[in-house]
Amino acid sequence: MILLRRFFLALVLLLGASGLGWALTPVGTGSALWLIVSLLQNKEPLPLAPAVTLNRTKWTVDGRTRKGDIWLRQDGWERASLILVPGAAQAGRDDPRLQLMARILAETGFRVIVPELPGMERFQVLPDHARAIADAVRVATDRIDPAARAIGIGAVSYSLVPSIRAALEPDVSADVQAIFALGGFYDSEAVIRFFTTGAYRGRFDETWQFQPPNPRSVWVFLQANLERVVSAQDRGLLGIMATRRLNDPSAALDDLAAGLGPEGQSLYALVRNDDPDAVSDLIAALPAPTRDAITALSLVDLDLSALSARVTLVHSRYDAVIPYTESESLLEALPPGQGHLVLLEDLSHADIGSLSVKDAFSLWGAALSLMQFRQITG
Repeated sequence: MILLRRFFLALVLLLGASGLGWALTPVGTGSALWLIVSLLQNKEPLPLAPAVTLNRTKWTVDGRTRKGDIWLRQDGWERASLILVPGAAQAGRDDPRLQLMARILAETGFRVIVPELPGMERFQVLPDHARAIADAVRVATDRIDPAARAIGIGAVSYSLVPSIRAALEPDVSADVQAIFALGGFYDSEAVIRFFTTGAYRGRFDETWQFQPPNPRSVWVFLQANLERVVSAQDRGLLGIMATRRLNDPSAALDDLAAGLGPEGQSLYALVRNDDPDAVSDLIAALPAPTRDAITALSLVDLDLSALSARVTLVHSRYDAVIPYTESESLLEALPPGQGHLVLLEDLSHADIGSLSVKDAFSLWGAALSLMQFRQITG
């Protein structure tokens, strides 16, 4: 493993020293290699890495003021803009994994724009998030170097749904040329079924497959929906349940469950269910605000025929948070020939810091696609 990492590092430095480097290669081959090696390197910039500036800023679009970050090489060399959308993580745009990716992409010639999405730090995907991402695209069209016309969106996990919705917004749909997604999904009900029961299947499969899900996911889901519970008593009891199980996966809950009212009981029944065939009915029995939020977090009922952006999906075959079949289902729902899926083996959901050398080889095609997109006008 260490020898392979050193081999990659030596190769990328050789390319840079020989004049065939990542910044100048017409088809982006060197840049793709730089991206892969940087991910394997993980935290520290590679030798010879160009300096990158992080600008914490605000922008206003049609009267809407947003916060965000812009990452850019200090020498001003840019060939495209990428809206890098944070996933559901407590640190939001300050998540070290997101910042690592933003820095690496900026090194390779992207103007990286990271919008702040309030609510994502509480694992909530809100209706305004799609508009916030679309506003970041507007920032890219206003500020980008005239020589660099390509604009893409990079989405992580739960942020893929609002990213695709953003790309369908009428005022930016023609500007978004590509979407790159890591660990995203198509059907929110299927994701809930997976993290509650471990069951999943492809869009056209007839039988359930099973895989142990991350046991924390169901309690994170419960926490994210507490604000939608009207009953203060139920909200308090469910919150204690989630905290107990996040701290101790085997913690007792029966003492709390006995005090739940009808609203709380419906959520509790869903998170404690282990029958995949019962999930649809249990979701239908939830209070309307929670049902609506689940529906809004899905692409199943969305017409994707108007999506003009090319979509590159990357997913781990053994993802314990979102099954890889969700990316397969999204691929099937896209217009023919408009999407591409790269399946990895060892990646831990959307944690790029866990990239293995084996997965680095598999990721090569997606990295090359990203860099060739960057080269559209370069």
